[in-house]
Amino acid sequence: MVGASISAAGGYRHATDGQSLEAEYDLIVLGAGAGGMAAAITAQSRGLKVAIFEKTSLIGGTGAVSGGACWVPANHSQAAQGIEDSIERASIYLDNVVPTKTGRDLRQVYLRRAPEAVKYLEDVADLVMPARPFTPDYHSDTEGAQNQGRVMVTKNFDGSLLGERFNDLRGPLPENCLFGKAMVDGPDLMHLLNSRRSLRSAWHAVKFMAAYALDRLRHPNYRRGSRLTTGNAMVARMYRAILDRRIPVFLDAGATALRVDGDRVCGIELPGGIRVDARWGVVLATGGFPGGLKMRAALLPGEAGRGVYTAAPRDNTGDGIALGQTAGAAMDDSNMQGAFWCPVSTGTRTDGSIAHFPHLLADRPKPGLIAIDRHGRRFTNESEPYHSFVQAMLAGDHLPVHLICDHGFIRRYPFGITRPAPFPLRHHLRSGYLISGRTIEDLARALSVDPQALRATVDRFNEDARAGVDREFGRGSTIYQRNLGDARVKPNPSLGPIRKGPFYAIKVDPGDIGTIHGLAADEHSRALDADGHVVPGLYACGNDRASVMGGAYPAGGITLGPVLTFAYLAAMHAADSAQMAPAEKRQPPA
Repeated sequence: MVGASISAAGGYRHATDGQSLEAEYDLIVLGAGAGGMAAAITAQSRGLKVAIFEKTSLIGGTGAVSGGACWVPANHSQAAQGIEDSIERASIYLDNVVPTKTGRDLRQVYLRRAPEAVKYLEDVADLVMPARPFTPDYHSDTEGAQNQGRVMVTKNFDGSLLGERFNDLRGPLPENCLFGKAMVDGPDLMHLLNSRRSLRSAWHAVKFMAAYALDRLRHPNYRRGSRLTTGNAMVARMYRAILDRRIPVFLDAGATALRVDGDRVCGIELPGGIRVDARWGVVLATGGFPGGLKMRAALLPGEAGRGVYTAAPRDNTGDGIALGQTAGAAMDDSNMQGAFWCPVSTGTRTDGSIAHFPHLLADRPKPGLIAIDRHGRRFTNESEPYHSFVQAMLAGDHLPVHLICDHGFIRRYPFGITRPAPFPLRHHLRSGYLISGRTIEDLARALSVDPQALRATVDRFNEDARAGVDREFGRGSTIYQRNLGDARVKPNPSLGPIRKGPFYAIKVDPGDIGTIHGLAADEHSRALDADGHVVPGLYACGNDRASVMGGAYPAGGITLGPVLTFAYLAAMHAADSAQMAPAEKRQPPA
C-alpha cells in the first residue's frame, strides 16, 4: 500500500487539496492537457475512480496555448443556429483533401462521434462551445467544404473562478496577449487594431484596458489577467470541472514506467519506485513529442527534425509514446506528415526569454506581405493554410525563408512578435529579429539575397496587387483566403503592394504547433501493437496517438476536435468494460 502523502514520497504536489495518492484507481490518466482532462471527466462521470498524473507543474498542455478551436461537423450548435450541415458532406470533404485512404474508417468514427463527445463534455464539464457562424474550411473551394459552423470555440471564461488554483494554468503565448498578460479574443483584436481609426473601437480599447487594470488590482497574486479566451478558456473550464468533481491531480509527477501483468497494462511506476495500480487501464495523453529532440530527429524531415521550431510546450517530449512502446504499442507510420506544420520565427522578448512565434493567421494572409526563399523569389501562396505553407517550404530548395513587408504594413498589422503602432520597433531591430533596409536592394543585401532578383519579385507582385490578381500563385482566390485578408483593401483583400521604405523581414523556420506521428490506436483509442492487436489496458489519445487526418490539415480545430473525441471514447470504453465485468472483478480488493 502507498502512504497517505505523495509529497513524502517524491516532492510531488496535489492540485486537488486534501487528496492523497492511493494504491489503486479504476483509470489512470497521464497528462493534464485537454485530452487527459476530457478522459478523466468522462470516466469519473461514468462512475470510475480516476487520477491524473502530470509531469510538469502546470495544467493545460498544448491546448492552453492553442486557439481552442474544435472542428465538429453537424454539431448541435450549428443546428441551434439554423446552419445546415451533414456528416455525409463532411465525409466528402475529407475524402477530397486527405491524401491517403489509410485511416478512413477512423475518420468516419470521428465524424460520427465528435458531435456526441462535445455535447457530452458541454453537459458534464460546462465546456460551452458555440459554433462560429462564419469560419471557412481551409480548402474552401473543395467539394464538401463548409463555410459556417463546423468550428466550435470555447466561450470566454473568468479564471478567478479557479481561485488560488488559477496559477496552476499554463499561460498562453505572451505574444498573443496585450502587455504580454491580457488575453484578447477576435473582437478585441479587431477593435485594438482599429482604435486609431474608429471611435467605437477606441472606446472598446479603453474599456478593455480599464477592465484589465481593475482585474490586476483585484487579483494581485495572479501572474496575468484572469479573463481567459480560446484554448486557455477551454482548459480552465475543464480544470474547474476537475476541481468540482474532486478528481485527484498530481503535478510534478511524471510516470517512469508502465506496469504490465502478462500482456495487460495494469498501472504505473513513479519516481522512487512507487507503484500505482489501474484496474481498467492507463490513458496516455502527454502531448506528443514537439520538444523531443531524438524523436524529432528520427521522425520529422530535414530542418524540421534538426531544430525544435515549435510553438507547442517543449516539455512535451514524447514520454507517453515511449512508455506505450515499452508495453508493446506500435507507432502508426501511415501519416503523410510528421507534424502539424506552421512557420515559426524565433525572437527575444524584452525580459530576455526566447519566443517561438507561430505565424498562423495574423500576418501572412494580410495584404502587403510576401514570403521569399533563398533565391529572392516567392515560392508559394502566402495566404495558404499554415500547414500547406510549410509543406511548400520543405518541398524544394527554399530555405532560409523570410517574410517581407514595408513600413506601412508593420505599423498597421501585427508582424510576428512585433506589434503595430504605437508600439515601438527598437527592441526587435536591436535584437536582430527584425531585419531592415532603406530600399528593397538594401534589404536584399542584409538577407544575403540577390538584390536584382528581389527587386524583380517585388515589382511583379506590386503589379499584380494593383490589379487584384496574383498571376503567380492565385492569392485571394478562395473564400478562406479572402476571409483572412483585410476587407478594406480593394479589389482583392489578400493583395496589397509593398511600396514605401524602410522595408522589413523576419526569418521563419519550418516549425509546428504539435506532432502528428503517434501510437496506433483503434476506434476506442485502445493502443495497438505491430500486428494490429489491442494492447490490453492501454489507451492513447491526443497527440500521443497518430492523427486520424492522415497528415492533412483540413480545417481549424482538426487537432483539438479529435483530442476531445478520442479521449471521450477511451473513457467510455473503460467505463463500459468495468460495467460489463463480473461483479467480483468490479469490487476493490480486500
